Amino acid sequence: MESIILIDRAFNIFKRYKNIAIIAISLIIGFSVSSGLLIFNGKELVNALIYIGVIVAIPFLLSVVSFVRLFFTKSNLELEGFRVSFLFGTFFSLGALLSLLFIITTSDIAFGWATTLDIKAKSLSNALNAFAIWKSFCSSCEISQHLVELSQFNRLGFAVSKEQIAHAKELGSWWRYLAMLILTYGVIFRAILYFIAKSFKIKPKDILFQAEDNKESLEEISTNYINRTSLKELQNREFRLLGYYVDTNNLELKGSEDAKDIVVAVKSWEPPILDFFDYLEELQDSNSGSKISIYLVGLNGDAKSKDVDIWLRKLNELKLNYEVIV
Repeated sequence: MESIILIDRAFNIFKRYKNIAIIAISLIIGFSVSSGLLIFNGKELVNALIYIGVIVAIPFLLSVVSFVRLFFTKSNLELEGFRVSFLFGTFFSLGALLSLLFIITTSDIAFGWATTLDIKAKSLSNALNAFAIWKSFCSSCEISQHLVELSQFNRLGFAVSKEQIAHAKELGSWWRYLAMLILTYGVIFRAILYFIAKSFKIKPKDILFQAEDNKESLEEISTNYINRTSLKELQNREFRLLGYYVDTNNLELKGSEDAKDIVVAVKSWEPPILDFFDYLEELQDSNSGSKISIYLVGLNGDAKSKDVDIWLRKLNELKLNYEVIV
């Protein structure tokens, strides 16, 4: 029981500081990945195309796909997943940006690019600058055709040519474009997606725990399928009280260790998850012949009706006939 209480407390602490933990982790990962891609030993150029692909392009495409899926979500759990994803992505990009600025400030690195495809320097510079929506106020943050031609290295190796050595300073100017690319399509773009996701609300009819084809009212569900019992009726019964991530010592309800029937206390304000019902099934298997009831504990006092509604609908959806105590 003590271990369950400790796990419960740790889980509550994580929920309270979840965003802080996500921000810290994403900053560290973004900084680390970017730093790894920017390793420069003076003999090989840093491949700008690989850096753009890993730090900007792939995460950007994944964010666009997630954003499109956001409009079709019907679950608060899935919606929260999108929010976490966008928050993580925002600070991953910020960590990568900080890494880039730190390394170009403390080191003298040179960027280059290579591809097996037959791509002309002009075509590549035009393609890269098509995303430079900032060029109206930061012309130095564009990629010129001359820079693209100069920074291309031989497909047979990463060795720096004599011409590139002579123009080493120019090869480092890629950083302005990369920084603006990360800031625009990483930090700002994903931050906008995060705040859009934060503003989303799931309509009651689309709630996760309501079956789409279920047209019955809650009253009909309660009457026809689920046995609801008030807490007062429990006073005259013998039962063993267990808690699912709930400290039963804080409950007014007291049980008997020798009783056959079992009452499982669970937090009503947290959504019913399949792990909980798996737990009940295992409990039933190990206590054959015992009646198992679910006691919905309120956050401050009695359980709220809207929370009870969600639990009743989930039980109805799964066609489970556990007694519900409220």
